[in-house]
Amino acid sequence: SVKAMDYPVLRRSQALEEDMAYFYGADWKRQAKPSVATKAYVDHITKVASGDKPWLLVAHMYTRYLGDLFGGQMMMGMATKSLSLEAGKGVAFYKFDQITDNKAFIED
Repeated sequence: SVKAMDYPVLRRSQALEEDMAYFYGADWKRQAKPSVATKAYVDHITKVASGDKPWLLVAHMYTRYLGDLFGGQMMMGMATKSLSLEAGKGVAFYKFDQITDNKAFIED
């Protein structure tokens, strides 16, 4: 089952909300609206997840979560520097505080 690959420590919703609040303020949900492409992407993921072939999400999960986990450290540094962010602000998406050893997490 695809649910076996659902690791709560990889979920990014709360981190994304934290970043959105940093960039747009507490009222970000009213101010920032998803693009047409983002809406289509979310709709497609939702449709596949609730359909009869949810295993099609395995590649998405692998790319999305593991890419963020491994590449996130580099991206966090690049974003902080290029956007002149306060240390640790606006980059919660790239922080996986509950995972202390990326390699060990993947191999488990």
